[in-house]
Amino acid sequence: MSTYASKIVRVPAATSSEQSRLRLSQSPLWTDLLDRVETQISGPARVRGSGPSSLQGTASALARAHARLLVALESRSTLGEDAVSQLAGEAVELLLAVARVWATFGARVEDRRGALVDLLRRRLRSHEDAVLAGEITYSVWREQAEDPAVRMRQAITRLPRRTSDPEPDLLALRIASVDFASLLVQLAANASAGGEAGGAPEEPSAELAAQVSSVIGELASHAQEVERPVSDRADVVAHHLAAGLRVRVPQETLQRLGAIPPGRIADWTLLDRLRDPWLRLATNEYTAVAALDAQLATPTYERSEHLVSAIADAAANVIYGARLAGRPAAFRHRRAWHYQAIALTYALEAYAAGLQGHAPSLAQAERITLTRLVRATVAIALIDLGRDHVGADR
Repeated sequence: MSTYASKIVRVPAATSSEQSRLRLSQSPLWTDLLDRVETQISGPARVRGSGPSSLQGTASALARAHARLLVALESRSTLGEDAVSQLAGEAVELLLAVARVWATFGARVEDRRGALVDLLRRRLRSHEDAVLAGEITYSVWREQAEDPAVRMRQAITRLPRRTSDPEPDLLALRIASVDFASLLVQLAANASAGGEAGGAPEEPSAELAAQVSSVIGELASHAQEVERPVSDRADVVAHHLAAGLRVRVPQETLQRLGAIPPGRIADWTLLDRLRDPWLRLATNEYTAVAALDAQLATPTYERSEHLVSAIADAAANVIYGARLAGRPAAFRHRRAWHYQAIALTYALEAYAAGLQGHAPSLAQAERITLTRLVRATVAIALIDLGRDHVGADR
């Protein structure tokens, strides 16, 4: 199964109007584990600065945590509770070591463990917010650990050389350590839920497969009847990318969605109002991708796969990998729609660059558009799945 769809196009953080919803985000995987980690970090013993040796201690804690992370990801056997505790323990030790550095080099000598725990919670809640918008899954891969590890080492190296304000390096160290600790918590949570650190997907279901297949069939049918450019010489790809950007959801619907607590949909007719815009958007994306295929020597998805199969595999990967099949009402349609508008703008810009002769930009335009098509398929399938569940419960 293709896994490219679990990657994310970078977008701005949540807007201030969504921060209250962000604070309510909880994961079915790591919420309880994070409580345990917080308890261990916030133990009774006060954390104090320990001079230059605190940097050596942090470097050692990072090396141990990095090694533990790689071993967990490369393990081909099921990880037990001991491995879960070890991964969580490395996150605890890493942040305690950074707290000692903060107490050593900070402007005020005080215990900063609470601030680090708060940052960790915010980091994981932000991750969960993206999961619920279908942008990423619970999958973790080793490359994710390299950037925060490098940033931590750089800050550790620079701090002793600081002759004035150490705050920039302390801030860089805090952020990088929280990023790394969040990966350790994710690995531990994945292992606790599924036995493997790299991910904790739901079990495939025939019901979801049927829903996704039905949505793709509907898209293919609509693509045959979709509005075409008036002139035969007009650009089909540009026409449908622009048409996708013009699709709108009624503002009242978005406002009502924003007022509903995460995971709670009292009236599925509200989501029914979203289905048609999602379908129109996805139809334009489907048509644009098909037209891009004709312009590219090699599609950006595996050549052996038909477009329909590529969409189905990627959509299933997103839904199962984010554990959304069991909680379709939790999907963040409002946030997901926001991502679509940003990404399609990038796709149109990339396509324009491709028309100017930069061939890699054409492939980039297809990758972005296909990713958005997959996410739109996910949104429609979850609306249908959730509505069917409600109907079955009545």
